[in-house]
Amino acid sequence: MHALYFIPGLCLLLVCTAGCSGLMEQTFTLPAGASGPPLTALWEGAVAATGIDEESGLVSDLDLIRGGDGRIIQMDLLFSGDINGECRYFDASRRQDGTVTVRSLTGLSPAGLGHPGRVFGDLEALGSNTSFWENDWSIHLKNIRGATYRNESFPVYLLENGTLVPLDYVSTAGAPSPVFSFSFCKVGISDGSAVSEQEGDATLFVGTGECSVIFTPEELEKTSYRKMDGGEDGIVSPS
Repeated sequence: MHALYFIPGLCLLLVCTAGCSGLMEQTFTLPAGASGPPLTALWEGAVAATGIDEESGLVSDLDLIRGGDGRIIQMDLLFSGDINGECRYFDASRRQDGTVTVRSLTGLSPAGLGHPGRVFGDLEALGSNTSFWENDWSIHLKNIRGATYRNESFPVYLLENGTLVPLDYVSTAGAPSPVFSFSFCKVGISDGSAVSEQEGDATLFVGTGECSVIFTPEELEKTSYRKMDGGEDGIVSPS
């Protein structure tokens, strides 16, 4: 069974291998020629392909790597959302021909990054007036427990309204729930872009290369953090 849907800027041909009422695998095509990450188009296509309630959507894992020639080398997304009140889990992977395949999954944790549409839009907006997304880069969404991030090792930011606000210090130790953050590197490499050293019970991440860690406002509120020039008394702890 095939169904054709139209979303501005996105051609979506759903190929239902098990009938659209019981999604097993569907495909759609991302728009070509995007200079930055096609994250909004990816999310809109995934929502349309699965029929989840977008407000309930959570992203638990993202890996996106682009080469210096503009070619996307890897794009994988793990996400969940409610369908008729039931939480469902999915994987979306981009193939080399530009199509994205969405598959149903089982047995995953419901934890994830909320408001993906807004967050992905804010990430894309970073390159509107800068060279942020030029050349080769990688971006990953991960949940790392007991981590400490310090600005003297590599840049740490709050992503808010399409801008990056510098942070001095962030610790996920003692967070009340899993904390998700983006790692962004100006070289197309995977998580080996940051090595770790043990510091007590937590982990101190030391960057190698042009790498940054980016938190959304909701995820940052789960942590202990200090803004730049906040002083020793400027640490904010989770409520």
